[in-house]
Amino acid sequence: MNKRNHEHHGFTLLEVLVAMSIFAVIGLGANKMLRTIIDTREITQSSNQAINSLVRVFSMMDRDFSQMVPRQVRDEYGEPLQPLVVGTGKYYVEFSRTGWSNPTGRQRSILQRVAYQVDDGQLSRHFWLVLDRAEDSEVITQKLLTGVENFRISLLNEEGEGTDVWPVFESDLVMPVAIEVILETKMLGEVRRVFVLPLQARLIRTAGSEENSALENSG
Repeated sequence: MNKRNHEHHGFTLLEVLVAMSIFAVIGLGANKMLRTIIDTREITQSSNQAINSLVRVFSMMDRDFSQMVPRQVRDEYGEPLQPLVVGTGKYYVEFSRTGWSNPTGRQRSILQRVAYQVDDGQLSRHFWLVLDRAEDSEVITQKLLTGVENFRISLLNEEGEGTDVWPVFESDLVMPVAIEVILETKMLGEVRRVFVLPLQARLIRTAGSEENSALENSG
């Protein structure tokens, strides 16, 4: 009887403590691994979202810059604004473009005045429903990207030389062939994109009334 009880005895306290310690170590390791997987997944998702947002922004800029035209406008105070303004106005860049779709058939031009600006780390696109603005003209704002730490515009000529201000009133100055956008975000760092300007935009110097009339009639 005593021999049978001895053969079927339970675990000792030391064995139980050792087993619990082993399970605790395994549990901590599994929890750490799970947390690492979750953190990696969240970082990957955030990075993918940031990349997708940046791709959409550059796609929109490409559509805008590729349809730039030499159309001078007037601001809300009646002052003339050149077809392209960089580094001297209210916005980082402001210009006239064509190709503004009109699916509802409204009585308006196919030309559009567009601007890009960064405020408090947010990149926005602005446009107006009219070309020559009045004091009560409404500006429409599209919020494009957050977390922007730096935004720069550079105009490049055929030799690759750049300027960050336009217009520069020099008689022999021709419009650069491309616009370089330097965009820096918290998530992706600095990203550069070069947009080649259309031939019609490279003719921009000081747009006269004849050019404006011709563009309006084409719309």
